[in-house]
Amino acid sequence: MGKKTNENLKLENAHQLLDRIPQQISVSPSDSDFSEYYIEDPEENIMETSDFSRIGAPRDVFIAKKSCVNTDSMSSSSMQNVVDRRSLFGALSFCGHVESLELGRRCHALVTKTGLDRDKFVVTSLIDMYAKCGDIESANMLFHQLGYSDIASCNSLISGYARNGLFDQALNFFMQVESIGIRPNHYTYSIMLSVCGTTLAIKEGKQLHAHVLKMQYLPKAAVGNALLTMYSKCGLMKEVEFLFERLPIRNIISWTAIITGFYQHKCFEKALKHFYFMRDSGIEPNEYTFVVALASSGSMKHLSNGRGLHAQAIKKGMVSGVFVGTAIIDLYSGFGEISDAEKQFKEMGRIASDVSWNALIAGFVRNEKTKEAMEAFHTMLRDDIACNEFTYSIILKACSSLPSLSSCEQIHSRIIKAKCESNIHIGSSLIEVYAKCGSLEDAEHVFNRLSAPDVVSWNTMIKAYSQHGCPRKAISLFRKMIREGKKPTSATFLAVLSAYSHSGLVGEGQEFFKSMVREYSITLEETHYSCMVDILGRSGQLESAQDFITSLPIRPTASIWRPLLAACRSHGNLQMAEFVAKHILDMDPRDPTAYITLSNIYAEVGRWDDAEEQRKLMELREVKKEPGCSWIEVNKKLYKFFSRDKTHIETANIYEKLEELMRQMKDMGYIPDTNLVLHQGVGHSNVGQILHHSEKLAVCFGLISLPAGRPIRVFKNLRVCGDCHSAMKVVAHVVIIGDTPVMDALASSHLRS
Repeated sequence: MGKKTNENLKLENAHQLLDRIPQQISVSPSDSDFSEYYIEDPEENIMETSDFSRIGAPRDVFIAKKSCVNTDSMSSSSMQNVVDRRSLFGALSFCGHVESLELGRRCHALVTKTGLDRDKFVVTSLIDMYAKCGDIESANMLFHQLGYSDIASCNSLISGYARNGLFDQALNFFMQVESIGIRPNHYTYSIMLSVCGTTLAIKEGKQLHAHVLKMQYLPKAAVGNALLTMYSKCGLMKEVEFLFERLPIRNIISWTAIITGFYQHKCFEKALKHFYFMRDSGIEPNEYTFVVALASSGSMKHLSNGRGLHAQAIKKGMVSGVFVGTAIIDLYSGFGEISDAEKQFKEMGRIASDVSWNALIAGFVRNEKTKEAMEAFHTMLRDDIACNEFTYSIILKACSSLPSLSSCEQIHSRIIKAKCESNIHIGSSLIEVYAKCGSLEDAEHVFNRLSAPDVVSWNTMIKAYSQHGCPRKAISLFRKMIREGKKPTSATFLAVLSAYSHSGLVGEGQEFFKSMVREYSITLEETHYSCMVDILGRSGQLESAQDFITSLPIRPTASIWRPLLAACRSHGNLQMAEFVAKHILDMDPRDPTAYITLSNIYAEVGRWDDAEEQRKLMELREVKKEPGCSWIEVNKKLYKFFSRDKTHIETANIYEKLEELMRQMKDMGYIPDTNLVLHQGVGHSNVGQILHHSEKLAVCFGLISLPAGRPIRVFKNLRVCGDCHSAMKVVAHVVIIGDTPVMDALASSHLRS
């Protein structure tokens, strides 16, 4: 917010200063004194000596610097002319810097009024200004109106094309430069090398490299650095290293280019080594180099090295700056050291930018501190810090992890007010959060409003259908995605395979799995294999699922075996369950799923000693089971319940409602399935335990707290047990409720009356 205000003040001052420029400037384009000052390196000297770069400074913009202009041999009239002209160059450069086309056009009008529109230096400045303001058409028109061209004007136009993403035009114009009798200089080559790097045109880049060597421009730092960046962007890090070792001049930009290249290509160790080599060579890092070094430490999981860099940044006085300070926040939150991240943020104070706030909120979300993330977001709003697309995407992720539908709706309204709803990343985040909050209709509404959904949006909607028990809709949407020419990704196929698993379409699922490689050249991953096992296991084809696992081209992992273990329990195959559980525990002895599932199967067939033995093994090996809990949102507040929970203020009413429901459900034929409970002792089943599961308590609280007919959305951290799933179906007929989504860790069931 502060930065934006500062720019507005500068722009206002610029308008005031422009009004003070003398209305009559009669300077000849052939003024020898000015030519000596300006022609030395025109494309680099624009703006170099102008006080317009420091708008708002106490000195007057019309005072010339003696170090820039030799005033001893000039008449007073000539000196005034030069100074006024220099101020005009500074004004035009400032307009380009802040991209103020309106102010730039006022300057152009002044140029025309004073007759300076025939001055090639002034016109070159105008071309540069229009290009930087995005008006490439005006820049092009001015260039062709010149009547004569020099390398400075050509460079301004080429740079303008490149800046506005017109890379083909930049290349075509560069090819014409020599044909009109103008020799490209080192600055021209640095621009074109940048274009080749951006467009990954390595063939043309290598040709330019050959020209650079022929013209002996390599000693120019700008050219060498442009070559490093070009090869780095094209992924040729060996060429980058070879070139770097042979550069005649290495400055901070050269070192930053190679360090950044290593980081971007995940060569984090090399990035850090070159960071320290740079310091050993006597060149001190700048803020950007520190940021890359901190990010490399984070990627390598070297906390001690990151702390060392933090200490160096403190000594350099960079730690309170936005760039380095934000990188430190990101570093510590990545290591789970969220208290250190918070401390760094607080030390930045009012200097902290929206990027710093985003890093802090993202750190909270990453470390599952959803409450703190929401509090930081509301503080950000209270302090009038501008939120951007990234802010909304992060905080929506926090809402989905709660999940809180009311919070999601509030943030969605802010997104609409900020006119960010059409942003494709925010759209995908909204689809995901609405789906996780149990509102499939809202997710569909957001998806249908996207004008050009990308593959992430399609994937998110397909996944939403699959998780909400609408497999046929998921499959249908996938087919529509293909018809519209979208290329599916690995995530797309994972969502569709999950849909086939829940639909029972085994044959179609198998064919779809085969088509991934055959038709779409998708590299199969562990999650795809796991889904295929689930498809076969759910349908009762346990032998086929086992054969599928043992014939895989990779070594089966525990996550691939787990769906088969779950299927063994569903279909009562104890012998195979023991075989599968052994494989899982051999790979992961602390996996609670294997012990609990096997214990439940033993209990279901009456082998109480074996069931108890699994519990003892868990205690002996200190294997902890995550306690199941359910939560529900009532009046914008989340309430959490555990099995047989009696801590809630409405406990008496909740249990009274539960008993009432149980009587009505039993009258409709409901019988609690105690086989689905882990038995507490040999030969004893605990009916009360299954009747008082957390999701049943949450539903009862919703029934006594929400208006009649209002959807009741219950969420659970673990899979909903079979008895609770059956019970919810009966509840939907006993009471009149619009919709009862019961969301667990894997999927959602919508139960309508």
